[in-house]
Amino acid sequence: MSDSLDATPVITGSVVNSSEFAKGGMVALDSFKPGPGAAANDDTDQLSVMLIRGIRDTLPASRARFSVQTGHQDDSEYILEGNIESYGREGHAARSKLGKNQVFLAIDGNIWLRETGEKIFLFQTSVIIDLKTQSPAAMAYQIGAAVARYIGSRSI
Repeated sequence: MSDSLDATPVITGSVVNSSEFAKGGMVALDSFKPGPGAAANDDTDQLSVMLIRGIRDTLPASRARFSVQTGHQDDSEYILEGNIESYGREGHAARSKLGKNQVFLAIDGNIWLRETGEKIFLFQTSVIIDLKTQSPAAMAYQIGAAVARYIGSRSI
């Protein structure tokens, strides 16, 4: 099984509070929890770990004004968290378009101000993973890296 990707995942999002987002600062990375279309199991736990790892590894090099908090969340100004909204073949509106060896992965997330809980940045993406040529864990890592690059592209 190949861990390479044919294309970079496309992230969409919006800055909700531009003045707070422009400040940047220390951001703690929280897990991506299973949403309504994803079971809480070892697969989604692994996807969450890889999403966070991709963000953590890429954010410092993305020219973002945010740096990853490595200690306690209490030391950070911001929290990045998300949901795995859908994973697998069930619950996907276009599942009839999925091939026999394909699964759907959709995530969304945000960065919020720890002190007030105010969301300052929202993001989302969805991809179809071909299990013959792509590893879901590797794809989750690539999505995390794409999220970090997207944050950096909005921080300039």
